[in-house]
Amino acid sequence: MGRRYAHLFDEFYDHPFLAGLRDGSVAPAAVRRYVGQDHQYLTAYLRCYGLGMTLAPDRTWAAWFHDKAAFLLDDESHAHHAMCDFLGVSYAEAQTNRLAPSAQAYVDHMLAAGRDSLGVLLASLLPCPWTYIWSARRFWLGERATTDGAIAPEHPLAGWWEFYADEATGTVLTDQRARLDALAADAGASERRRMELAFELSCRHEIRFWQMAHTLETW
Repeated sequence: MGRRYAHLFDEFYDHPFLAGLRDGSVAPAAVRRYVGQDHQYLTAYLRCYGLGMTLAPDRTWAAWFHDKAAFLLDDESHAHHAMCDFLGVSYAEAQTNRLAPSAQAYVDHMLAAGRDSLGVLLASLLPCPWTYIWSARRFWLGERATTDGAIAPEHPLAGWWEFYADEATGTVLTDQRARLDALAADAGASERRRMELAFELSCRHEIRFWQMAHTLETW
């Protein structure tokens, strides 16, 4: 599906918000909006792991969701802390207690997928890590060296890029993609169509999430 929806990955990468993270020109207010909204989004993502455990066909799958939840709770905030360093605020100061419309729509989409099948749920969850890791490896490990104005390794936002470009996150993504491929291979035609739609919509929601932060979207 990555090849089929490559245009959405490119749209994600080319969005002005992410471009601003590449050269440091991103508006601080947009970064602050992003951190608060993403914290709320990831809390919902954690709940989706809980839904995954209820759909798990065996203890191996249940353990996999348990491990993913532990990583999200213990490690994912490192990227947020790098952004807070850029902002000069504490992590607590960057929080919000209400999702913006686009973020709420994304969360609703994932939770609905969790009421379908394990394959549909995993398809809805995959674009989040895939778009981030793909973008980070493309820029931080590749294009940064030849991009005029790209942030330096000592820039506060470098920690955000380094987190998603790390080899360990790439390993996590490879495993998740392989699991989705296996589920798709065992699924019937109707479920595969629902899996693909869930994946596509999550890719589109990822782009809208950038736009939400970039425009300081509110209700």
